[in-house]
Amino acid sequence: MSKKRRASNRKEWYNLNVRDCLYKDFESRDIMKKWFTVFCMALLVFVISGCGSDNALDSYSFGHKVIKSGNSEITVALPYDIGVQPNTTKNALGYPVTTYLGADKNFLVSIEAISPKAGQSLPTAVAYGAETRSFYEKNFGDKLTWSDEMKTVDGVTAFTSSATLIANQIQIRFFQYTFADKGVLWNITYQYPVDSTMGAQISDLVVGKIQITKKEG
Repeated sequence: MSKKRRASNRKEWYNLNVRDCLYKDFESRDIMKKWFTVFCMALLVFVISGCGSDNALDSYSFGHKVIKSGNSEITVALPYDIGVQPNTTKNALGYPVTTYLGADKNFLVSIEAISPKAGQSLPTAVAYGAETRSFYEKNFGDKLTWSDEMKTVDGVTAFTSSATLIANQIQIRFFQYTFADKGVLWNITYQYPVDSTMGAQISDLVVGKIQITKKEG
């Protein structure tokens, strides 16, 4: 079997497993650990198999994707196309959600359009960010470093987080942007292994590159 064919098979294996682990049982409180286990296993496989160019611009087809939810519309910079996860109804924190996901050996992007829980109002970006931080601290403990910052994203105030965590002895860099627009709470996360030069390059080109459509009337 050729090296290209083996790499293709490994990529298919990764895509299937990351989706199964991330979305089959999202209400489970240990789902993120399950996902990171699969993610790290896939990273090890690809490290062993080797890779081509170390230049992200040569290796990826960067572009933008328009995503709509309710009356809100955003445009995000991406290294590849991402697709909606049809079987996902709730995220790890139990919120009703529509999720778009894209992942490979170097980088992961997850975009959530979050709705309020039954009988509750939509949480603020700050409140949701605090819930997320608590969730990660509970699951990763002293293997996690985390910081928060308020930023402006295309004229809208966003609660942003940056973190480094260790899963299966692999350091992973994590960024999160959370903001509300027209009744929708958007939560966008980016992740890549710290020792991935390609992942760091992709991060520089896409993290936080978000546009929010302004509609008149």
